[in-house]
Amino acid sequence: MRKYWLLLILWLSFLFSCKHPVANVQSKEQDSLIKKALGDPQVKVLTEQISKDPKSAENYFTRSNILMQANFIRAAFNDISTAIALDSSNTKYYFSIGDIYLKGANVRGALSAFNSVLKFDPKNEEALMRMSKVYFYEKNYTNSLKQLENLEKINKNNPEINFIRGMNYKEMGDTTHALAAFQNAVSINPAFYDAYMELGLLSMHQPGGQAPQYFDNAIRIDSSSTEAYYDKGKFFQERKEYEKAKDIYHRLIMIDPQYQNAYFNLGFIFINQDSIDKAYRMFDLAIKVSPAYAEAYYYRGLCSLQKGRKEDAIDDFRQAITLKPEYEPAQKELNNITR
Repeated sequence: MRKYWLLLILWLSFLFSCKHPVANVQSKEQDSLIKKALGDPQVKVLTEQISKDPKSAENYFTRSNILMQANFIRAAFNDISTAIALDSSNTKYYFSIGDIYLKGANVRGALSAFNSVLKFDPKNEEALMRMSKVYFYEKNYTNSLKQLENLEKINKNNPEINFIRGMNYKEMGDTTHALAAFQNAVSINPAFYDAYMELGLLSMHQPGGQAPQYFDNAIRIDSSSTEAYYDKGKFFQERKEYEKAKDIYHRLIMIDPQYQNAYFNLGFIFINQDSIDKAYRMFDLAIKVSPAYAEAYYYRGLCSLQKGRKEDAIDDFRQAITLKPEYEPAQKELNNITR
């Protein structure tokens, strides 16, 4: 998988995953919440330290992080709020409360927290980057790009700026600017795997046929990248350069024998090459790897029809419909056979 992009999505998805109401709680309620978390030895130790030194902002900050990890969101919010009240100039506290706001799906609160960081440190790159990512996740591409412009004035050599810019343009449907941004990212960091993958995907239907080169660069960086091999194979398959596609899919299977789509695509290619027996074998392997693969049953059924094995075809079409009730091609073939 695209590593950087996966981490970004996981971070944002995690933060937005649970819409907890985030608000300060009264001291009695906070005490009750803390008691529930006292099973954690770290919480217990920190609670004792806070009792001895209630003006230590760092203790509240540390306990807030532990509570956050344990999903005691409201208690974590109250602790970090107390930390900020005790030391309002510590920027890491604002990052922490910003993440808690995002956990509560409070985008406005999170952006306000990151803006607070910028008030203390106008050139804080992390705050600008986080704001850009949050705006991007919210599909507010204009503001996401604006943060990147501000960030670029501080540091032109951060490849992540161009990568996030490219993702914005990609979502906006501006392929030309997206490609330029990803190109800038890899020119700054020639080992930027995700940028090469995006370049490859965006170039697949562009004139010039550069997509395989981008996928090759991704493979150079990560030789076990199944997605890079798969997308490269798809590129050649769509151009009907079947021998090249087959070679790449076979390499992919050597890396990951469980990669169901590689078997399926090989089967599809063999159908187009009138090699029905080989196609049947590939769809059969796809089913063995993924027994719930409705499309593989359908195409194996088509192969059985070509081979004169009507009953086997009926079984496969029925299985495809069982797995995917709205699968019209399978239903149509079944009706044609059984009418």
